[in-house]
Amino acid sequence: MTYASSLAPTEQEHMADDLLSDVHVLANLIGRAFSGQLDGTFGMSVPEWRVLLTLARHPGLTAAEITNRWAMDKMAISRAIQRLESDGHISRDRNPSDRRSYKLGLTASGHALHQKILPAANKRDREFVSCLTREELAGLRGSLEKLIAHAGDLRG
Repeated sequence: MTYASSLAPTEQEHMADDLLSDVHVLANLIGRAFSGQLDGTFGMSVPEWRVLLTLARHPGLTAAEITNRWAMDKMAISRAIQRLESDGHISRDRNPSDRRSYKLGLTASGHALHQKILPAANKRDREFVSCLTREELAGLRGSLEKLIAHAGDLRG
């Protein structure tokens, strides 16, 4: 029996609330830290970076697929795509399997911008997790993946 399962239901609920609150706080703090660095150094928002990063790794995704990947607000992704396209960093091609959507890709300028930002972003990533041991990091990744999959099952 685990510690959490030996607690009264209200104590378990309180622990879950605290955990989810902590996850929200952590997500907000990470967003702030990246936002300051991205905007201050590169003149780019976090949603714009997420679109750029995603298309570098997965060219040809649609806006809806990027939105789902990041579980972000549709309008935030839409604004990011519009800005990146107007700045010449991404291109849109009509999706042959769904004429209502567009497949997105990085332009040469987008690839160059991605390569320019990536070292700083990777450094910031490493700074965030530097307080964890390799084992703690692996455990956290496994737990987060499990929670994300479960949260996806709960959507409705």
